[in-house]
Amino acid sequence: MALAAQACEGQFYRPVLDRNPVHPNGWPVRVIVASQTEARHNRALWAPTHLISTRAPATRLLSMIELPPERHLELHFGDAVDPEAPDAARAEAIEATFAFIDRLPEHAHLLIHCLRGIGRSTALTLGILARYMAPEQAAAALHALRPEAKPNRQVVGLCDTALGLKGRLARQALRFPAKTWKG
Repeated sequence: MALAAQACEGQFYRPVLDRNPVHPNGWPVRVIVASQTEARHNRALWAPTHLISTRAPATRLLSMIELPPERHLELHFGDAVDPEAPDAARAEAIEATFAFIDRLPEHAHLLIHCLRGIGRSTALTLGILARYMAPEQAAAALHALRPEAKPNRQVVGLCDTALGLKGRLARQALRFPAKTWKG
């Protein structure tokens, strides 16, 4: 799978892949990764067709994008990096994310965001990318999407385990944040 060409000016959802025969519907990983504040402020402009929202238990999504439940996956876990923390991400959240991704139609415009920062949203995005490319390529693609990414190490570790990557994805997450990407 070849990485897609440079984004056209004004194109918000640049496909990461030219073709994606691995995805059940051929979705070319057309995604924006953001914080909740960015998502709220740009919701009309970005107009996603599908949404993944991550927030800690007992927090609320404020004036977010209205989408039918089948097009909006809400995940409830905190930004904890300790797997024993009560609000830490669990394997079930990663399984739900991957199942949601598998249902996306080819034309989907996915917005992934999290409340309070970008750690969980960039970690989920890194895991999603690693389903379709090597961990090194996934990290480079995430850097192109979100140069200031700070992937939550607990979430990346869960994605790494779910994908059977034996720590390769987790090692790539240690390279963030990076002003320039050295591949």
